[in-house]
Amino acid sequence: MNGQQPSFVSHYDPYVYQALNTLVGKPITVQTTKNPVQGMLSSVAPDHIVIEINEVPFFIRTQEIVWISPF
Repeated sequence: MNGQQPSFVSHYDPYVYQALNTLVGKPITVQTTKNPVQGMLSSVAPDHIVIEINEVPFFIRTQEIVWISPF
């Protein structure tokens, strides 16, 4: 190789991150690029969220989120 290291770049939207933080601990529906997911939003990070469904954590990349709605 030519000495260059691969790098990972993850974009995050501060407005989505801030909005998600207001919903921690509440039930939400998240439409991903594949299918909708419903559960309790347990944590938010700049690059992913964690939704608990029947006490099982599901990690969803923020880049895969199309829309979010509390229910």
